[in-house]
Amino acid sequence: MKNIKYIIAIILFGYTISYSQEYHIGIKGGMNFSTIKGVPEAGVDEKYSYTNGFHFGIEGLYSMNDYFSLGTGIMYTQIGSKYIYEGPGYYVFPEEGYYLLKSDHVTYKMNISNSYINLPLNLYFRPIDKFELKFGGYLGFLINPTATGKMSFGNKFNQQLKYNYYSDKTPSIYGYRDGYLRVKTYDEDNNEIIRQTRKVANAYYQYKPEEYKDESFYNVVDYGINIGANYYFNSSLYIGINLQYGLADITNNKLDRSLKSLVDDGDLFLNNNDHYIYREDFDTNYNIQTSVGFRF
Repeated sequence: MKNIKYIIAIILFGYTISYSQEYHIGIKGGMNFSTIKGVPEAGVDEKYSYTNGFHFGIEGLYSMNDYFSLGTGIMYTQIGSKYIYEGPGYYVFPEEGYYLLKSDHVTYKMNISNSYINLPLNLYFRPIDKFELKFGGYLGFLINPTATGKMSFGNKFNQQLKYNYYSDKTPSIYGYRDGYLRVKTYDEDNNEIIRQTRKVANAYYQYKPEEYKDESFYNVVDYGINIGANYYFNSSLYIGINLQYGLADITNNKLDRSLKSLVDDGDLFLNNNDHYIYREDFDTNYNIQTSVGFRF
């Protein structure tokens, strides 16, 4: 008799769970406040700070009971960072036989904007009707990494930066439509020579083609943790906040070079005896999202 009671209780519990199981689909969108976290290069002033972006997409939820749900979706997410570098540095003129300028004060000011397709997977807990907590993770695929800004090399010249880390791997068939800068330099005998560089540099302008042929500055895959909460105005409309904490190194160590110094043989050109110093640091995405959503 006792065993029968247990069996009946289990059946009733399972029936209650299955009865409350529901599927929901929704849409949401909002703003991103993101930055990149990493170890700054020693001996220079290098820092990342927050920038704005946006996100939108669809989500699907499977309600296991009145309190717990499991959800996933597909989201377009635009994140990045403002970046500043100030300190000693160097510059290479690719159009002039990889002529090398060294030991001057260099400033980079850039706004990084990387677009991802994210696939979240979250466990939702809803203790009351109007409030919901979530915890889980995400897997992201980089689809459009870009950056814009300005580089200043001492008092010699300023250069605009317009980076598209995917399309810049293919040379433009239109040449250098933005024109050239003319910069005063010197040869080994201290004779003045006017050299030229682009007014607008692309992502791999300072690299040799063989260095970036099979590589990209940013890694394609990102992943990390989601933590968030939603507040419901009614059964469908809600506002939410979510923290995405990246766990993957987003920069490619094969191209993430030091801007401060390089290994050179002492002459004025970057040749086979010279090479960049690549940084094996760990750079991760950090993103705070505010959203408005609607579930059906």
